[in-house]
Amino acid sequence: MLADLRNTMTNNVGVVRSASGLKQALRDIAKLETANRACQSFVNMTATATLIATAALLREESRGGHFRKDFPKTDNTQAHRSRLTLDQAMTVRAKIIENGP
Repeated sequence: MLADLRNTMTNNVGVVRSASGLKQALRDIAKLETANRACQSFVNMTATATLIATAALLREESRGGHFRKDFPKTDNTQAHRSRLTLDQAMTVRAKIIENGP
């Protein structure tokens, strides 16, 4: 289970990202979380992974060491810290799952 989460994060939420990969990561994270609800520490890891993937999805630009294939340029209007609650991230994740690939 931990190796699957690591692979998902590495393959879809790494330095080079895209909306399709980030959405796939959120779907995969949800499946892993559902399958491993009994392990609270793993559920905490999936919460963190959900926050990271959602924040990356919502930032539609490339910045610093993180490159969005679908948004290759830096957008200075987004040059600020963003805040995201777990509830907000879970809402985004649920919409992605509901809408399918």
